[in-house]
Amino acid sequence: MRYQIRRTTSSENLQVRRRLYSQNYLRSPKLITKLIRNSSIGKNDTVLEIGAGRGIITQELVKFAGKVIAVEIDDNLYRELNKKFYEVRNCVTLHCNILDYNLPQYPYKVFANIPFIITADIIRKLTFDNNFQEGYLVVQNEAAKKFIGKPLDHRNQMMATLLKPWFDISLFWRFEKSDFVPTPKINTTMIRISKVTTPLINKSYAMLYRDFVLYKYSRSKVAKLNFDQFLKMFNSYVYKTSDAQKMVIANYARKILRQQKGLEKIHRTRLDKHWRKF
Repeated sequence: MRYQIRRTTSSENLQVRRRLYSQNYLRSPKLITKLIRNSSIGKNDTVLEIGAGRGIITQELVKFAGKVIAVEIDDNLYRELNKKFYEVRNCVTLHCNILDYNLPQYPYKVFANIPFIITADIIRKLTFDNNFQEGYLVVQNEAAKKFIGKPLDHRNQMMATLLKPWFDISLFWRFEKSDFVPTPKINTTMIRISKVTTPLINKSYAMLYRDFVLYKYSRSKVAKLNFDQFLKMFNSYVYKTSDAQKMVIANYARKILRQQKGLEKIHRTRLDKHWRKF
């Protein structure tokens, strides 16, 4: 029996990419302009765009920002993007995976319609970076609830609690499904992430706080607490818990982190089937 190998077209490759990276593209330059105008982005800012695609957002960003760094992983889309912005002086196009990219070594903002499948990875990477100042990200509604918590959701999920002391995360815009091509099956929003001027927790307690959050969320029902209540619990933990008990909790938290990394590794091998999970 003779088998034939059929070459995939660029259109088919794009469809595969959309499934894997769960990315739908904004169709209206006017809407994008409106969103950028309502943001804090200006001529003194460097703006990182993640998943630039064919550049519909990029072409509006370059009008407002001092510098735009447009990152695209897809080979065909990157070639098109690079060709389009090759002579635009305040735009740099990069062909890479954002999760492998070394973020700018100076203050920057982010404005992007990110691939939904790596929402949590992107937000984790940005919020761990000292030079990240502010971000405007298109995400699924469920992801927005996960990172904002109350009052958008009826509870504060663990990620919202982990980030709350250092970042203000809020709803910036609600999209219609018709704003995207292809039309998504889920509802999407844009969230705004910005560093708070005065952190609610001293930086020296950052690791202690992370361990406490991981421990509490795995062992007790704390998600429905208001953040002020949770913060009081943490302050009591800092001053009233013995060093020996803190070490036990720290070791438990590290075990949870190792388990989570293992689950994420398994999850990434099954992207196409389970892309809505975080």
